[in-house]
Amino acid sequence: MTTVPSRALEARSAASRAHRCQPYTGYDDVRSWHHGKFLADPEFPIPYKRDPWCWSTELGFHRSRTPDVPHQLTGLTGRKFVSSKGLQMWQALRIGAGWGISTDPCRGPWKEQTWRVFEAVSYCWSGDLEPVAHLGRLVGRHVNGGGQTRIAQDDTRLVGWFRDAILEFVPHPGLGEWNDVLLRACDGQGEQDSDWVKQQIPPAPTRRWQQRREEPRIYVWEYLTGTSSHNGGMRSISATFRMTGPTDIQAMAWMTATVRHALRWGRPGPVTA
Repeated sequence: MTTVPSRALEARSAASRAHRCQPYTGYDDVRSWHHGKFLADPEFPIPYKRDPWCWSTELGFHRSRTPDVPHQLTGLTGRKFVSSKGLQMWQALRIGAGWGISTDPCRGPWKEQTWRVFEAVSYCWSGDLEPVAHLGRLVGRHVNGGGQTRIAQDDTRLVGWFRDAILEFVPHPGLGEWNDVLLRACDGQGEQDSDWVKQQIPPAPTRRWQQRREEPRIYVWEYLTGTSSHNGGMRSISATFRMTGPTDIQAMAWMTATVRHALRWGRPGPVTA
């Protein structure tokens, strides 16, 4: 009589035979140019270029040479890109999207707005990486299907995506008076708060070595009201979300919901709210 575990093993073996593992997509010299600095992990190419980590919904995390052996990985928050027990969050996102391990987090097809969603957790995740890989799968669908490009080229889609991402966490007690201001902006009635918002602009620094304090909620309001002169709108939305003090579970839920909104706003054809 065939037992349940043996049936599961047979199913996994069949899935591994049908699965094609993702290739290493990094640089051969293990260096990447990012924000003007070279990032290097000397141990990276030794085991992980020859036998990189991979992931699929059927097999979970596995090494490319042994796809039938499952692994439970956790997020790394130090300088290492990859280890025998975990990955940096952006590596798990890349693998979930099907883009392979890389020495460069931004290497590949994703662009500013999509990438900035993950500033909600500063690109750091120390928990189980399985939900991160599933989130990466959604990112892959969004980017590979052309949704990222369609949103970037259409202000209506972009503002609609921003609005839905904001409404996932507004109102919140930690945002005070900004709750009503942002809700009115989401509803297309933000102009009435223009004078109040201007009063919230941080004062100019009084010392040469000081930097002006950033107020991301002002930038978010500007994006929603069409008065923004800044780039990187999702960065400010993620920064505003962090002001709510989310738990890891709440952060993962928000990022996932935000990418799902991106999928909806980026699909072909007319899109309605």
